[in-house]
Amino acid sequence: MKLLERYVMRLTVGIFVPLALGLVTLFLVIDFGDWLRIYIGRPVEDVVALYWYRSHVAMVQFAPAAMVLAAALAVAVVRRRGEWTALRALGASQATLVKPILLVTGLAALGLVGFQEFVVSASGPKIDRMMLERFQKFGDFFAVYSPRRWFRVGDSLLNVRGEANLERLEDVRLFQMGKASELVRWIEAGRLTFVRDGQWRADEATELNFAGPEASAGRKGSFELALPLRPEVTQLAVGRPEWQPLTVLRRQVELMDALKLPSEPTRFAVHHRLAAAVAAVLAALIACLLGLRGQRGSSVPRALLEGAGLYGGLFMVGMISRSLAINGRLTPALAAWLAPAVLLVVAWLLGRGATASSSRA
Repeated sequence: MKLLERYVMRLTVGIFVPLALGLVTLFLVIDFGDWLRIYIGRPVEDVVALYWYRSHVAMVQFAPAAMVLAAALAVAVVRRRGEWTALRALGASQATLVKPILLVTGLAALGLVGFQEFVVSASGPKIDRMMLERFQKFGDFFAVYSPRRWFRVGDSLLNVRGEANLERLEDVRLFQMGKASELVRWIEAGRLTFVRDGQWRADEATELNFAGPEASAGRKGSFELALPLRPEVTQLAVGRPEWQPLTVLRRQVELMDALKLPSEPTRFAVHHRLAAAVAAVLAALIACLLGLRGQRGSSVPRALLEGAGLYGGLFMVGMISRSLAINGRLTPALAAWLAPAVLLVVAWLLGRGATASSSRA
């Protein structure tokens, strides 16, 4: 590696690390002030542990912004020192300066993916549990962490009220619907036990059959039911998809497809894990190309504004794409890779313009 490349990489790292830590610290201070009322009278060690875990999640949220800002500021510093002018006089191209910056941002992006996979996947759920158990703040905890209780099984709806495992489901209600969505059969059972594919045994069960307004008693006790329900239904994970490891997410997609459950948020989380890292690197590339425009000396405030604008646009596109995926307007894969695709086109246009300017010069 050339001396110049090592110098630019050290410069970029020296900007990126303080920026990332500073943004995370600023967020934690603001968040602490916002929730201060619930921390009064609580053990200090609980508050410290909570914010230790929150710092992990905040790092994933703000490190991409630090990457983009670091790229923009690294170019600005090199230009302000006159080093870019000297490099151009020696015949150096933009790639000479951009390549080491992208190397740093690319390594940071890969590290961020690993950090989210192995650290945030454990820290995220701990935040939710601490807010519930130590600070009595429920939020959406039960909606996120409660096991799935309703399943569509062929022409029936199954409600599981008790415990569930690969062998049996406890305290269930089965509602069989007719062609006009009318109720034709209702079964209440103490448990459903898996017998073989497509067959379950109802124990301590009561059956009612409906024909219009008329109801008649059916079977009682123990009897077998033909249900196209796989026992893997009990293996559906609970929690926020964005905090789950990729191995868990991929398994959940397979289970949801087999059970004919909506899987758009989970599929989006799978693709977004890598797409977000790629988008951050492309945004850093665009920040570099913007910083190298024109013949005038670069301005640090302008570099900050451009970097912040890029990250703000990236954040907005990410939120819109997630909404499009969850609502079924775009496939999860297309929605997740929408931001990288847009940034790639912008980077190509800027690179093409820079090449044309160099040729004229």
